[in-house]
Amino acid sequence: MARLIDDIFKHQKFIPTQMTEFGFHKTGDTYTYEENFLDDSFRAVVTVKNGKVDSQVIDCSTGDEYYQIDVPAMQGKFVSSVRAGYRKILGRIVDHCCLSMPFTSPQANRIAGRIYDHYHVAPDFPWKSKNNKDNGVFRHLDSSKWFGLIMNGRRGLVTKDDDEQNVDIINLKSDTLPVDSQSVFPAYHMNHKYWISVVLDDQLGDDDVMRLIDESFRLTGKQG
Repeated sequence: MARLIDDIFKHQKFIPTQMTEFGFHKTGDTYTYEENFLDDSFRAVVTVKNGKVDSQVIDCSTGDEYYQIDVPAMQGKFVSSVRAGYRKILGRIVDHCCLSMPFTSPQANRIAGRIYDHYHVAPDFPWKSKNNKDNGVFRHLDSSKWFGLIMNGRRGLVTKDDDEQNVDIINLKSDTLPVDSQSVFPAYHMNHKYWISVVLDDQLGDDDVMRLIDESFRLTGKQG
């Protein structure tokens, strides 16, 4: 059964420093946040462990979990008011404690999270056109120069064939140019002599992708 919390926190990455500022308490490797709502009739308990989120809604009068919150067929006025109060709490947690990971593929979102962890850089989305609005640029904080660009498009754009499968691709600067024509290709929409396109479909592991990102970050730095 799909739960509200799974939908709300889809493509969200928790930022520990912002969690503690918001009011999460850390015990071991688990962060916990509790808040009463609807005139203290219910309590939301949200836990985050290793980036994975879980929660309960407790009926304060009985101490029991209020499972109806995640049953779509329950649409009465009372359960709807409980659900709305719960959503409001989760929404504030997203706004204050999370970084949006808006890309299509799981690997692209994982890589965006690792870039943030390592370089404290989140993607920005400078284009407004329908075809490009989801293309995310990663920039140096001191110079705003690009070191990466994630975009979604046909695999055939890089394989130069009729492959219509949509994939996330990251463009990176490289002086090693490790083109293998499987996961790494001459750059799409960039200078083939200095840039590569890496397909983010899990054929190339995250660690290998990050090594290429580290190279691009170095090459596009102040001296790049």
